[in-house]
Amino acid sequence: MPQAHPMTMAQDLRPPGAALLHVSTQARPGEPAVSDVSLALARGEILALLGVGSASLSGIGTVLQLFAGFARPIAGQLALGGRMMDATPPHRRGLGVVLRRLALFPHLDVAGHARFAPGVSAAQADSILQLLDLQVFRRRRWQDLSAEQQLRVALARALAPAPRLLLLEEPFAALPTASTIALKTMLRGIVAETGLSVLIASDEIASCHGFTDRIGVMQSGQLRQTGTLQELYENPCSLAVAQALGPINRIPGAVVDIDDDIAAVRLTGGALVEARFTGEMRPGEACVIALRPERIAVAAVNFTEMGEGAVPAHLIETVFEGGVQRMRFSLDNRRGLPHEVVVTRPSGAPMPRNKDMCLAWQPHHARAFRTEAA
Repeated sequence: MPQAHPMTMAQDLRPPGAALLHVSTQARPGEPAVSDVSLALARGEILALLGVGSASLSGIGTVLQLFAGFARPIAGQLALGGRMMDATPPHRRGLGVVLRRLALFPHLDVAGHARFAPGVSAAQADSILQLLDLQVFRRRRWQDLSAEQQLRVALARALAPAPRLLLLEEPFAALPTASTIALKTMLRGIVAETGLSVLIASDEIASCHGFTDRIGVMQSGQLRQTGTLQELYENPCSLAVAQALGPINRIPGAVVDIDDDIAAVRLTGGALVEARFTGEMRPGEACVIALRPERIAVAAVNFTEMGEGAVPAHLIETVFEGGVQRMRFSLDNRRGLPHEVVVTRPSGAPMPRNKDMCLAWQPHHARAFRTEAA
């Protein structure tokens, strides 16, 4: 009779979910204080904590350490599987932890790492090695393996005891694209089979692509926004969040008028454009329009022919970048040096030969943020 995977055998006995409830910590060397963070993971969910700015200053590492039991809160509570875990020591929390440094043991071979946790049988270790395509390396030392294979060894050690929650710190940071895609696919399969919850800490949005169900963006120890990748990409709460989610143009201007959730903005070059805004804004306030490169339309005509909302622009260069072509434009700026805007197009799209053109966009594709809040 075939041996069932150890995590599959345990999944019906494992309570769902993990959560932080209004948790705060004291500042530590190299880490900010985490302030009033509430965060919940459903059973079988992959959630990424994305750090804005330096990962060490965003607080994402502290949140991982709180779940792991390596840090203690000064306020709030921590729950795993519906049970409060504030006073539970790390080795009794039922977690799998893979830190960026991996911390593999030089005296153990691959099979030894899979059997490292107390209570893990030889059959369980063999099952997890097979799941992670490590059977052929079972007698090898990790020092003789590739970076991807070493990460798989660390995952085998973390997953063999059938944890309820897997904590990953920058899991794909040193891997080539092909290896990252393969590991993401493998881990998503394990999550689907077992109902394992996964929490990732990363300051690279690429770690989330094709992998996470939701993202929580942290900055200076505070959780700024949570949602799916698409929700945050399309509706960032701040310019810092917008920049963390992908390439963004920052176009300076001043608010002229407000109508519902649309602001009319006079750019420093003189053009009048529109954009959605977040928070409180008043006419006369300086602002920054955040605009994704793929959301900008390009027309090889004089901007006066385009009518309201068009912005005159001069094409500086077009660069082929594989799947896309990247176009750099200069916008007139009456107050100083020209401002640059980047536009991207699919690599097969026809490119205009003109240098003097105009740019335009739909108001709901742009976001206006107050300059001091940007």
